Amino acid sequence: MRCENDYASFTAVARGSARSTEGPIYHAMLLESYFDDSADPRRDKFYACGGLIGGPNQFDAFEIGWSHQTAVLKDPFRSTDCETGHGQFVDWPKPLRDKLMDRLVNVIYQTMLRGFASIVPVKEYREVFPNCGKHDAFLLALRQTIMNMAWIASRLNQDVGLWFEHGPIDAAIHRIYNTIADWDKWPPTKRLRGIHFESKKLRPLQAADLIAREAFKHIENLGVRGTRIPVRRLEEKDALYFIFWNGRALRYLAENGGPDNLELLSKWDTLSDAPRLGPNVLKAPPVTQGLISST
Repeated sequence: MRCENDYASFTAVARGSARSTEGPIYHAMLLESYFDDSADPRRDKFYACGGLIGGPNQFDAFEIGWSHQTAVLKDPFRSTDCETGHGQFVDWPKPLRDKLMDRLVNVIYQTMLRGFASIVPVKEYREVFPNCGKHDAFLLALRQTIMNMAWIASRLNQDVGLWFEHGPIDAAIHRIYNTIADWDKWPPTKRLRGIHFESKKLRPLQAADLIAREAFKHIENLGVRGTRIPVRRLEEKDALYFIFWNGRALRYLAENGGPDNLELLSKWDTLSDAPRLGPNVLKAPPVTQGLISST
């Protein structure tokens, strides 16, 4: 994965993160990553954690393009509402909704942002971890996401900040982030520079919502329907990397300390007996191979 123009200009450092709705967050040489969750209404199929990573100049360009395309909306963009014709899109005909989606995907495409998602099958997770909590499948995807962001930042010799939408499990997400950030046995954790929770008014979180839903739908449709247009479009620039936890990988995880075993997660690809994550749902950009990747 290449984050082009991912340096921070003096003015960008001075103003911090202009994308924050809660005031500036000052940083230098900071990659930005924004993530959201996606699942079916009953949360009994798949749980995805997905979003985007890039440099400040990329997100500056994204802000311009996304705000232009969504200027007609009265509320923040939500991918599910746009696709299904609910919420603010209830009176929009499908062709008009499809055109908006196409233009928003094109904003991501043109700004060279990179999408990442980790997807966990809920039924298989509950079978392997019968005493798990309601959101634990998502929290496994979250651990992998945070560690991949740290690993990517380390490979690019930069730091990375993470943003999530405010939600009912903010405290649990924060605890997991702190556990990873405070773990000093793995050098990439030193690249983590904070986690922040904001509303969907933050435009990159609207795009993260789109990526997370596309990851969920991609796995749900495998073997049933063809690849969706947004995924096909972003694949043209190797702009997406989706990882799926299969049953064998979940059982191996359970037999070797479970989701809290950060050492296992950090070394997964180097372990000869560790199952490969799959199916190989998308081609992996070179830089993102290394933490936990499908083959």
